[in-house]
This record gives sequence, C-alpha cells and structure tokens, in this order.
Amino acid sequence: MKISHAKTVFFAGTILSSVIFLFLTYDSIMQMPVRTHEDKLTSKVAEGKWTWQKYNCNDCHTILGIGGYYAPDVTKVKSYRDDDWLRRFLRDPASVWPAARKMPNLHLKEAEIESVLQFLTWVNGIDTNNWPPQPLTVAGSTLTQQTTHGEELFKSLGCPACHRIGGIGGNVGPDLTHVGIRRDKEWIEEQIKNPKSHDPNSIMPGFSSVSEKDREDVAGYLSGLR
Repeated sequence: MKISHAKTVFFAGTILSSVIFLFLTYDSIMQMPVRTHEDKLTSKVAEGKWTWQKYNCNDCHTILGIGGYYAPDVTKVKSYRDDDWLRRFLRDPASVWPAARKMPNLHLKEAEIESVLQFLTWVNGIDTNNWPPQPLTVAGSTLTQQTTHGEELFKSLGCPACHRIGGIGGNVGPDLTHVGIRRDKEWIEEQIKNPKSHDPNSIMPGFSSVSEKDREDVAGYLSGLR
C-alpha cells in the first residue's frame, strides 16, 4: 500500500514538473522575438555574426555568456563604445588599446568591420536580464560605494589601457595618479562624456552612452586621486 502511494506521488510529481517545464519553455519561446528584437535581425547583422565566427572571436571574448575570458566581455560593448572608436580599434587594435594583452590585427576589410558593428549593435539591444552583471560595491558610506564603483567602472571600461594610475596602465593618455589635484569632478565628468569639448583634437573616445550615474561615479573616483 505504501509502495503504491509512493509511486502515485512520484508519477504525479513527474507529470507536474513536466507540465511546468513545458509551460516555461513555451513562455520563453513566445518572449524570444521581443527580447531579442527579432525585427532588427537584418542580413547585415547575420554577416557580422559570420565574420565573428570566421575569425574565432569567441576564443578570447565572451558574448551572451559564450566564449573565452582572456579579453573583455563584449555583450554590451556598444553601451560604452561608439562606432568611431570601434572602427579604429578593429582596423588597428594596438594603436587604440596598447594594453599588455594585445588583440591581433586581423586586417579586416571595411565591409567586415561594418557588419561586426551591426552585429554588436544588435546584441547590445538584447534583453539579457542585466547580464553581464555590474561590479559589486562594498558596504559602507555613499562616498565609499561611489568611489569603489567608480574604480571598478574605470577598469571595466578599459581606461587603464591608455591611462596610468600608480604606475599601472598605459601611457597613451595623461597619467591620472594625482588628477584630483589638477581637475575637479565636474571637469572630469564632462571629459568622460565628451573629450572634444575640452580639446577638439582629442583622440579619447567619448562615453556619452554610459549612464550619467556611472560617469558621475568614475568622476568621483578620479577626483579623489590626490
């Protein structure tokens, strides 16, 4: 009798779990076109995906949770890099990002570069449930949280490739070890948003697509370096 009851519970649980699984699968499939903005999946985007695969970009970069961890995750790269910067980088990576881990020059054709940009733009618009996650901040005062978050953003946005702090980083741009002595927070924030507002010939990429809060946090971190 007890065995029969156990079987009933087992089969009922299996059936219920299967129904829930099928429902969630169906729901995910129905949401997919909207969450991936399928209507913007053009032939140019598809060409960019084939170019991405052709050069094995996933060997170093992660995108949508798939790939290597040698180089930055590029799922949301279009949220903080504009087309002009990405074009220059794809044409000659070392001249734009002279970091220790150098991306090889793949000698991409202009058409390939444009298709990759279209692909990255499409991926950037996908609803990924906030993946990749933002850097965590430590507990403490508001200033501590802002400063810590700003430092993490400074690193994740690739700023150390050009700027040095405490002897660590590139030398394409100014050394920022004591930048807080020379520049106030407002000046730094504007520089992050639009470098050409201070120097029309600046080669630094603008980060206008980065949220105002994130730009403020980076500026808060840098202005505190004295």
